[in-house]
Amino acid sequence: MLVENTSGIAGLAFEQLHRDGQTMAVTVARGKWRLFSDGTLQAVESKILLADMFAGDPHRNDLLIAGDLIPYKPTADVTLIGEARASEPQKSITAGIQIGSHSASLRATGPRQWVYGKSGWTMTEAPEISQTTLSYRAASGGRIIGHPDGDVDPRNPIGSGLIDPEFTPTQRTYAAPNIDAEHAPISLDPRQPAAPQGFGPIPPWWQARSQYAGTYDGDWTENRSPRLPADFDYRFYQTAHPGLIQRSYLHPSQSVRTIGLATSGQGLDFTLPDLVPWARFSFSDGREVDVRLNLDGMHLDIRGDEWWLDLTWRGWMEICPAFYRVDLHSDDSASAHARDLVWAGLHSLSTEAP
Repeated sequence: MLVENTSGIAGLAFEQLHRDGQTMAVTVARGKWRLFSDGTLQAVESKILLADMFAGDPHRNDLLIAGDLIPYKPTADVTLIGEARASEPQKSITAGIQIGSHSASLRATGPRQWVYGKSGWTMTEAPEISQTTLSYRAASGGRIIGHPDGDVDPRNPIGSGLIDPEFTPTQRTYAAPNIDAEHAPISLDPRQPAAPQGFGPIPPWWQARSQYAGTYDGDWTENRSPRLPADFDYRFYQTAHPGLIQRSYLHPSQSVRTIGLATSGQGLDFTLPDLVPWARFSFSDGREVDVRLNLDGMHLDIRGDEWWLDLTWRGWMEICPAFYRVDLHSDDSASAHARDLVWAGLHSLSTEAP
């Protein structure tokens, strides 16, 4: 379906059936850059990801980066994998990221334990640290320790584990979460587990996404399948932690700042590339429609000494049997052509920016 690509980044076009019945021709683009400590970016070869990439067993490990076979996102995701860092050892590290006016932060500590004593379950004091993981495995959630049915927290099934006053044996200690946030601190009452905190992408079966998947029941099987359920919500495709789902799409040359993530523990400023990918949808009857793709994903991989930035763009339009090809191109934001392009919304194309 994607015939020509002059954009300088990777692209893919595919068909998808819209929840409301339209046949969608979806175009997705992915660019990749190396990010240096002075905030400069260097473009490198990018590749379309046909599947989610995990650090190991998907039911025990973090989702490292989300795949690209997503038809539409209502707004933009910001995701990040790596470590929190400080210039010198301290009790906790505040790590954060700000994109334009939207910011999110969390706190990370060293290892700590749940211990049972005369006053019930208490948490040990964490040692000072200068670096620690931001994995969801270290956040609130995980299996309910001792539960006879092996139940887990649907908000974060891979978390450090939850104490249950009824089921958890009291004869030993257990790992406590070492990632939380000021607005969602770890509760000393194990019956009220804190909301999981993290910056990484979220798999589709976690509650933050599965709550939007819709109802797959007998009525759906008999009357609607293979279409998506009528109550399916496209927020299902938002892969970021709820605190990092943006209020709109991202923009070329938008400013980004990180805190507590660089090797020195200091902030790092950079701006997104001034790139506007667009797709030309062509039909055998001579029609051509140029659609600006929505910048709906920013992913930072800050593991180790090399940092990497991935950006994803996406757009679609309804097609008919006369449709026959998509071509992918790009402009900069100052281009008159880019400014005049239509955008892809939830239901159709629009001349107004979403």
